[in-house]
Amino acid sequence: MIAVLIGLSPVLAFGAFALVTHVRANRLTILDMTADTPESKRSKRRVPVDAVVLHQMSFSRGSDPTRYRKVTAHFIVLPDGTVAQLHPMSARLSASDGFNSRSVAIEFAGNLQSAKGTWWKPDVYGRDVLTPAQVESGRLLLRRLRSAGIRRVYAHRQSSASRGNDPGPEIWAAVGQWGIDVLGMSDGGHDYAIDSGSPVPSAWRTYSVHT
Repeated sequence: MIAVLIGLSPVLAFGAFALVTHVRANRLTILDMTADTPESKRSKRRVPVDAVVLHQMSFSRGSDPTRYRKVTAHFIVLPDGTVAQLHPMSARLSASDGFNSRSVAIEFAGNLQSAKGTWWKPDVYGRDVLTPAQVESGRLLLRRLRSAGIRRVYAHRQSSASRGNDPGPEIWAAVGQWGIDVLGMSDGGHDYAIDSGSPVPSAWRTYSVHT
């Protein structure tokens, strides 16, 4: 079906069908949860989608997708590699600050460390690591979105001063930078940020992720 939809705009292509999921033999299956999530989070898009914004949740509730219904993201990637679509791509979500109007938000479950080896409130939210299954699913999802015409991949920190470790070095190195190096996507360049955000740190681009 993706081959048929590549010629459409990303909003039309993915608004037409919902992309939680398991990866088998490099194939991505996406669970449609769009009927079970709050419509109050959605507003109408007025510009085309041209970007993906990567996030970490800073918490994990395991791999049961029904425990993440209230997460504000188009897609979630859970520790066992499950991928779910919570909201249609045709919906604008308040997920990524200045990128909201033009982007699709992907949230990875976990409270993941910074490049300095620290975690946010670890006594409350734990010390998680990005799993190999999340890396594989995240890459397959990014590849699918790239095939639908989306050419940019951003870190949430690039649009918000309060999101300095979002998505963090593990997600960026394993998925975001991979999208740049392998899929030919762009994050706007080494100095790119908008509003109060900050560029992607150089340390994130070469961070070693054990998968």
